Amino acid sequence: MSLPTPNAIVESTGLPAGSHLQRVLLSEAQRLRGFRAQQADPATHRKSPGAFEAALRPGQGVIAEFKQGSPSLGPFAAGTPLLPQLGRYIEGGAAAFSILVEPAFFLGSAADLKTASTLGPPCLYKGFLLAEAQLDEAAACGASAVLLIARVLRDHTAAFAEAARLRGLEPLVELHDLTEIPFAQQAQARLVGINARDLSTFTLGSPSAAPLREAFPDAVLIRESGLATPEDALASFEAGFDAVLMGEALMRSPDPVGFLRRIAAGRIRVAP
Repeated sequence: MSLPTPNAIVESTGLPAGSHLQRVLLSEAQRLRGFRAQQADPATHRKSPGAFEAALRPGQGVIAEFKQGSPSLGPFAAGTPLLPQLGRYIEGGAAAFSILVEPAFFLGSAADLKTASTLGPPCLYKGFLLAEAQLDEAAACGASAVLLIARVLRDHTAAFAEAARLRGLEPLVELHDLTEIPFAQQAQARLVGINARDLSTFTLGSPSAAPLREAFPDAVLIRESGLATPEDALASFEAGFDAVLMGEALMRSPDPVGFLRRIAAGRIRVAP
């Protein structure tokens, strides 16, 4: 299936030129010119649950993110050693990792993902996906899942999800508002995230799990962004989300192990 070029995707988003998201996308489109990723071994077409989904299926799991910067905050955790931080996540009981790979604004790298994939928990390739070469990179670096942002890919979300599955990758389709639900439905998404942060302005909202559960009765629903405390995570579980993705709060915490364990202790109260 033929996919659009990165430039074509960026030009079709309709986002304001000065928005945080459009700035990141333009940077990524420039970086991807001539980009060639290492090819992974061919994988079986995946529509059944994979390692990432299986790790979240028990419910009330935490996807712990390694994230050193952002467009809105700058390099707030630059220089944080990767392996010690991921070790703390494992010790605290994180279900999975999310590894930023975008270099210019988030200070991420595929090398971080490749290292993280050797540690045990399944990994999400977290970036701004615009090209098949990025799917190849995700597979070659050992990712289990890849983020597809419906706000960016729109009508192409299903085609990118299919291309991801052909590489053995589980597509996590991220929505930023409920008008994007059809894109995730067309992609037959089993992992659906709702980003509480408006990706145009990076301001925060308060998403609800209820309309997502109605649209995706069998999917793993993931709350992303705007979670600053263990209590925020627990409130998300109470609101019907199956998992939370936390990055900045864990990267800033002086005790990420204790942070994650507070969530684990609170889950006993939240669980039905």
